[in-house]
Amino acid sequence: MRFVFVILFVIIITNKLFLFNEEFLILLSFMSFCFVVYKQLGEKINLHFETKTLNIKHSLVISINLISEKLNEMKKLNEKILNLQKNFNSLKKYYLTFSRKFLTQFIIYLNNIEKLNFSNKLVCLTKIKEEYFKLIVLLLIKKMQIINLLIQFYGNNLKIKRFQTLNFINKLILIKKI
Repeated sequence: MRFVFVILFVIIITNKLFLFNEEFLILLSFMSFCFVVYKQLGEKINLHFETKTLNIKHSLVISINLISEKLNEMKKLNEKILNLQKNFNSLKKYYLTFSRKFLTQFIIYLNNIEKLNFSNKLVCLTKIKEEYFKLIVLLLIKKMQIINLLIQFYGNNLKIKRFQTLNFINKLILIKKI
């Protein structure tokens, strides 16, 4: 095949069917250069592009896995917040039933005039009220910590300007406290 091509090319040149000028020689040189580069370096360039593609694919898979982990953490935090709301509702129900029971007991006490019993119940109620107050404060502190974690997550991982500013202000406040 190459031999036929060479003979055909020689016949075209000797019969002056085709003229060689500078532009044509430059074109032939460029085409032969491209052909040689394609034959010699084609597989290496293809391999280089395949490795680059695999590296990009690997980094994207890692990024997606990290985002998935962060979303799972956020899902767990949201579930905890929903549980907190349920706890507040159950606490409210318990407090209402307790108050109702206490008031009925209080009416009975007034009817029977048991002052000693009443004072003991008031002390118990005061202790329970203090415990409820502590529980509510602890629940509010926990919710504030979750909100702080969310602000840090959005500021650090998602690079949202507003949350980054809040993180920076929080760091400055901590530095001033130190």
